[in-house]
Amino acid sequence: MINLTQLKKLSIVFALLFSCLMTIAQSPKTVVTLKQLTDSIGRLVQQRQIPGLMVGITTKDSVIYAGRFGFADVAKKLPVKPLTLFRMGSITKSLISVAVLKLVEQGKMSLHDTLSKVAPEVPFVNDWEATNPIRVVDLLEQTSGFDDFKLNKMYSLDHKAYSTKEMMLQQKSSMVTRWRPGERYTYCNVNYVILGYLISKVTGQEYDQYLTKQVLRPLAMMHSNFNLWSAQPAVDAKEYRFSDGEFQEVPSVALLPGPSGALWSNADDMMKFVRLLLNNGYPLLSAASISRFESAKNSLAARAGLKSGYALGNEDFGRFRGHDGMLGTFRSSYRYDRQTGVGFVIATNAGGIGKIEDLIANYLLKDRPLQQVEVQPLNMKEMEGYLGYYQAQDPRFKLLAFVDRLMFIKIEKDSAHLYMNILGKRYPLQQTAPGMFSQPGANQPTVAFTKNQDGLRVLLINKHYCEKVSGFVAIPERVVLLMALILALISVLTGLIAIARYTLKQLNNNQLILSALPMLSVLGLIGGSLCFSEVMNNSYLLYQFNSLTLRSMAITLGFTSSCILAIFNLFFLLKRYSCIMNRFFRFYLFALALSLILLNIPLAMYGWIGLCTWTL
Repeated sequence: MINLTQLKKLSIVFALLFSCLMTIAQSPKTVVTLKQLTDSIGRLVQQRQIPGLMVGITTKDSVIYAGRFGFADVAKKLPVKPLTLFRMGSITKSLISVAVLKLVEQGKMSLHDTLSKVAPEVPFVNDWEATNPIRVVDLLEQTSGFDDFKLNKMYSLDHKAYSTKEMMLQQKSSMVTRWRPGERYTYCNVNYVILGYLISKVTGQEYDQYLTKQVLRPLAMMHSNFNLWSAQPAVDAKEYRFSDGEFQEVPSVALLPGPSGALWSNADDMMKFVRLLLNNGYPLLSAASISRFESAKNSLAARAGLKSGYALGNEDFGRFRGHDGMLGTFRSSYRYDRQTGVGFVIATNAGGIGKIEDLIANYLLKDRPLQQVEVQPLNMKEMEGYLGYYQAQDPRFKLLAFVDRLMFIKIEKDSAHLYMNILGKRYPLQQTAPGMFSQPGANQPTVAFTKNQDGLRVLLINKHYCEKVSGFVAIPERVVLLMALILALISVLTGLIAIARYTLKQLNNNQLILSALPMLSVLGLIGGSLCFSEVMNNSYLLYQFNSLTLRSMAITLGFTSSCILAIFNLFFLLKRYSCIMNRFFRFYLFALALSLILLNIPLAMYGWIGLCTWTL
């Protein structure tokens, strides 16, 4: 349910590139028969260390295939059964959107209602409320501008039930807009917690009760539920991580923002939901509502003409639509295509599902050739002002915004072509309409150029937002930052050498301190980063951030000590500067001291220094 792959290491820096390439036709080996497909899935389950998997493939009228692989409980050797429930995570957002559209059809809500009008008790802050108020559609299309959940507001080991209003209020600290609502898409679970509260307020029922009565039961999804934790151990799949050559069970965490990802379901039930969409909303919604469900209209990217963005709890995946889910170690997705009338759902209790998605998608579309978008001659005069450098400006997490903004794209040209240059690799762009472009092989435009409300030139890649920046500033910034990082890493080696020389009585105390302080500062930074990365790579561990634990304390001490030691090192060096006889070593130590200060400046600006995750 939380798309934390964007957080892992530096992969967030490349997220825009991957999203741009997403709509390009994939070319894994296409299977022809259903037997080949299921055999291939079985092999992938083994190769990718997936303990248990459910698969459902359906037309708008009937099931093509419902299959299960592996174990729901590895220790007891209990296989995945038809009634085994998997956590569907953020797929819940699609059901929330269907419920909102149902209320809209009944006249109980409007997509254009402002949040301040329908729920003034929601404690949000919007500096642009007078000109750009937050509306229901901003929540649905993820364009509110809110920060995503705070690290301590996602999971807990305490199995405590909360009302919909209590779950909404828990996310108060994230409800501050960072830019104009309606301008930029950024994935935010908090938006859907607020929507869950709006459903509850309008209907007088808890959000899960309303969704059960008005969405699940009419679709005969009789086994699905919205439990915040594994409340039915007899049918719920257990969660695992693969480590040291074996599957290890991990805790089943309680989800705090329930409306953003609480759904548990199985293949049979989820195929019924997919058939709702394949049948143009019947029997719950009108065809017009399903069309709106699939249409991104609110962001600057959508207004610029791109149709490849996030709609109402529903996303474009090239030739399919659907949503992904991630919660604990569960991974899930559903996809459907109303033109061909087919769709599928998959879920695992550990391990990635991307290759399996590709297999099924290519099997279903094997007889449907890709319709490539029509291109037109490049209008170079129109694009002249958009040449140059762009920087990502749509961070999902405020805490990690400085990492997002390392994303650096250059738009350049040759005599007759336009290119997107990322890390030295050129990607050709083909013009499809004024200001709109696709990549070769794509079935729709994925890149657009426009101006925002302030008149700044903007590059939109799929649904992501980048602003034009001066290359004279941006390039030196990154070069200096890279050099500072290299010097910081070298300091670990020189510090170890200094300690060795000190033990051999070749250095005095002051000489040791001059080399040891930078090393200790860098080690604090590395230690804090490793502890944080461990949680991000195993997102179920986020529960450790909502209390004082060894890991949360290590993050606080690591980043804070790094900053304190960097400052102390600079003062100590300036005090002893004239005593350093070797001019090269003196210059090296001064450059290193400045580098450590430089590396800590963005950490201080974005809240990492003194970060106490349990108080966010």
